[in-house]
Amino acid sequence: MKYLLLISTVTSMFFSNANAQEILGFAQESRGNHQSLSFAGWACEKSNPNPLKLALYAGHTFEESTFVASINANERSFTTIRGLCDTNSNHGFFISVDQDTIQRHAGKRAFLVHEKDGIRTRLRNAKPSFPDFPATRLRGVLDGIVEVNNAYFAMGWACQTDVKEPVSVDLAVRGENNELIIIVDNANTETISGNAVAERCNTPKGKHRFRTRIPDDIIETHGGKQVFARVKSRYGARTQRLVNSGKFSLPTSLPNAQQRSKPNIIVFFTDDQGYADLSIQQSLDDIKTPNIDKLANNGVRFTNGYVTAPQCSPSRAAMLTGLYQARFRLDENRHIPMSLDVKTLADRLKSNNYKTGMAGKWHLEILGNSTEWGKQFYPDLVPFRASEVPVDVRRSYMPHRRGFDDIFAGYTNSYLRTFNEQGRTIPVEAYRSREFRVDLASDASLTLIDKHWQTPFFLYLSHYAPHVPLEATQKYLDQFPGDMPERRRYALAMMAALDDGVGRVLDKLENYNLLENTLIFFISDNGAPIGTTPEDKPITKGGTWNGSLNSPFTGEKGMLTEGALRVPYIMHWPKQIAAGQVIDTPVSSLDAAYTVLKAGGVEDLANLDGMDLLPLVKGEDVVEDFMQRPLFWRFYFQRAVRQGNWKYMQAGIEREYLFDMTLVEPESVNYINEYPEIAEELRLRYWQWADQMPRPEPLVEIPIPFARRVDHHLPISQ
Repeated sequence: MKYLLLISTVTSMFFSNANAQEILGFAQESRGNHQSLSFAGWACEKSNPNPLKLALYAGHTFEESTFVASINANERSFTTIRGLCDTNSNHGFFISVDQDTIQRHAGKRAFLVHEKDGIRTRLRNAKPSFPDFPATRLRGVLDGIVEVNNAYFAMGWACQTDVKEPVSVDLAVRGENNELIIIVDNANTETISGNAVAERCNTPKGKHRFRTRIPDDIIETHGGKQVFARVKSRYGARTQRLVNSGKFSLPTSLPNAQQRSKPNIIVFFTDDQGYADLSIQQSLDDIKTPNIDKLANNGVRFTNGYVTAPQCSPSRAAMLTGLYQARFRLDENRHIPMSLDVKTLADRLKSNNYKTGMAGKWHLEILGNSTEWGKQFYPDLVPFRASEVPVDVRRSYMPHRRGFDDIFAGYTNSYLRTFNEQGRTIPVEAYRSREFRVDLASDASLTLIDKHWQTPFFLYLSHYAPHVPLEATQKYLDQFPGDMPERRRYALAMMAALDDGVGRVLDKLENYNLLENTLIFFISDNGAPIGTTPEDKPITKGGTWNGSLNSPFTGEKGMLTEGALRVPYIMHWPKQIAAGQVIDTPVSSLDAAYTVLKAGGVEDLANLDGMDLLPLVKGEDVVEDFMQRPLFWRFYFQRAVRQGNWKYMQAGIEREYLFDMTLVEPESVNYINEYPEIAEELRLRYWQWADQMPRPEPLVEIPIPFARRVDHHLPISQ
């Protein structure tokens, strides 16, 4: 903080009252404009190291309506200031003022006040003030009324020139007495506009386009009447009618009741989110996920929903192909990249006239741990470094070359994208941003819906959360006060942001009348990593635990226990399935992939490993088919199979288990000796499946450190 306006003599910096010999300070001129404004300066009580509390007012009076904010003068300050104050403490202050406050007090002087013993004393200053309203104009056009997705929409653009923020638009018709009747109130402009509009508004990145739905009851009441639109100023109470590109009238009848047959498809795939961490699971009382809960309450929640691996890359590979990842040798993260020979859901849906997009984590590309791939394709590259593989080769494994039309793929700060903030297609480019990664992926997904809302689309939204490194904005951290492990607080904050993103997607679908005919899955890629026990290491120091929890199940990411494989699993499709269902039948992420492709009209599904979930959620007589279907897992010298209510598991050689999955804590008792015939049948089934996989499976003992972890979480094998 720079204090450029300090006055050299001590007396010139005193307050002008009885406390002038004790209180010192100065307020700088305000900095900023009508969009962003800040006040700074310093204040202290001589020889008192404690910070002063100041109040910021607007105008000339001390009233509740003119009060702006309280400020603590406890920020960094220069040696000169500390010398004047005769302390070694910090006495600077800084405050940013939000836009609503700027608007409310536009044109007024600002002053800072200290109160002591009932006496208000005003800080000397360089006459800071709130800026005047910008000299702007209201502009816009009503482009038309169109029928899309079995609904009518008014479309156009509107802005306040030189003001980047969205404005609101009203739609109206004339009544019998020629009065204006508002039919749509405060429809916000929310889509970034093209160059021509941005030029006329003089705001290159402003959101100026609106596409607002006209309610059916308005059509029934006012059908055939001419529509007028008016834009409302953000600054002041002015309104202005929009220019019509033609005289548009409301339709005289409701849209055709026949909706398009193909649904939109969205797959939310979170990262290391444990089973407990949806509030609707009712496992923990500190988690808050109202939007995801709404998704479950209006759809189906599977309490025995599984992924195919306890690690990111293999789990994602199965979700995106509908095949056990072992079929194409991607058993562990170190086996990436995913083979170019295998088709993704996006490949198949794109061939069936879907627009395809993804945002978030990919993790199926060439990375530093792709040493096995490197030995095969770049044997002379020793040691293997992904950065030395030609860029075009690396990008051939990225999602824009794996069936996705539009991508915003990355982890933290660094992304690969094929569209910009306006939704405009651009040549693939590396893009850097320091914005919060959860919000950034959610924003990108909304842009994709804006881009493709008029055609069937497939969106894969793969939030990199709550995976480490943990990060969150203060907005979300503040939602979880109180005494708790700091890693838990950050995980809760990340999941709150994730939940907000889900809510924003649902709102966007609702706005476009798409929600009823959108098939949505919400699944985590595997359970949470917790180590032997959750350890609350500082979030900047690495550490195993990501703050998420797997309750009530045991084990963690990397194991073949329920805590690693059984995950949050929700299906939502109002047009097709009844709301409020809770289903205990075992299902797999492979089934989600199969269901997506079948719902999207893809016909060649014979080679897939999943089953269609639609008959199950519609109550058809297929429960026994799912119960008799075995589910297989193998990972890091471990193997497991579940069929019906029994699960067989082997870790290494000596550790064998048989679990009754009907128990509340199913892996608390090992029945391997009580029911050896069941264990033998499941063991045989597993090896029959494993023998079909191209990568040989070594039968060796697990390393001692991992064995200790297994023994900590599971009953000792007898």
